[in-house]
Amino acid sequence: MKLIKKFSRYSERNGTYGKNLLRVVALFVAIGSAITVSADSKEVSSLTIRTDNDLLGGTDERYTAGIEFDFAYEPWSKPDDLSVYHNTLAFGQMIFSPESVKETELVVNDRPYAGWTYLRYGRHRSRANFTNSWQLTLGMVGPSSYGEDVQRAVHGLIGETVPLGWDNQLSDEFGYALEHSRQSVLFRRNLGGERSVQVAEIIRFSLGNIDTSLSEGFQIRLGKNMIGAPTQDRMGSPVGFVDERAPFADAPKSLKPQRFYWLEGAKSTYVARNLFLDGITNNQSHQVDKHPFVHQVEAGFAYSKSGFKFSLVMVYRSEEFREQVGGQTFGALSFNFKR
Repeated sequence: MKLIKKFSRYSERNGTYGKNLLRVVALFVAIGSAITVSADSKEVSSLTIRTDNDLLGGTDERYTAGIEFDFAYEPWSKPDDLSVYHNTLAFGQMIFSPESVKETELVVNDRPYAGWTYLRYGRHRSRANFTNSWQLTLGMVGPSSYGEDVQRAVHGLIGETVPLGWDNQLSDEFGYALEHSRQSVLFRRNLGGERSVQVAEIIRFSLGNIDTSLSEGFQIRLGKNMIGAPTQDRMGSPVGFVDERAPFADAPKSLKPQRFYWLEGAKSTYVARNLFLDGITNNQSHQVDKHPFVHQVEAGFAYSKSGFKFSLVMVYRSEEFREQVGGQTFGALSFNFKR
């Protein structure tokens, strides 16, 4: 209560900006409290830290950075049901900027500056060959996202050019998106020596003012000791869990096998709305003419052992708007810690 009172006094001193911050804090606290007391979500099973950054691709522009903290709750089963269920809660931020961060004036032929800070709740149902997920994402775009503050602080810390055009960022808007995704194993072949190859299909649909889109893609994994439903080690994707019914689940940690696999994937997305290109809903902000279809390829690897998983994926995304010259490459890191 004391914390809420402090935020209330802050909002009174800072007008609309402070009130938007108060709304976000109150919303996150309410949703977080509801999930925490849920009968099916009493104990956190794992923490996943995901981060994207274009510095790994040698640039500092467009989708420039993202970070996400995902909490997966202890899975449960239902009587006479072979599926396993689990919930997730994630908090994250994404930052977007034009190609040139040295310009103080609006760059009319490039994407706008934007920050997006959000909370996402997901419910997931898995079997050995598929995972079905529903996720609801809520948050703030604009100054209340604190994207400017984070980017300036990070750039100052690492000695990079401090972006100068944040006065032209998208204004405050409450953002939401409801999405459904399904990841299904289409093909699996044992190659001997505990090695196998797996091909999975990934379908995703999102509806909201932040993102309205439909995408379909695939992922190929080649490695050792791959078990359970397919997972994507990327921001926004459902966080998986270790199937307790899987082989070696009850073995001592010293006897549990290490797992390693290479992955390659691709997807195509039809984009009906992307707030970070279309601008805020009232159409009174800077916007660019987006491409309706965006394509993406990725390649990387993942390593895991008992209680820990690490992955590194390099992503290439095709041009997202008509004024953009060339696609974008960025890296995606993921660290998973299981209790």
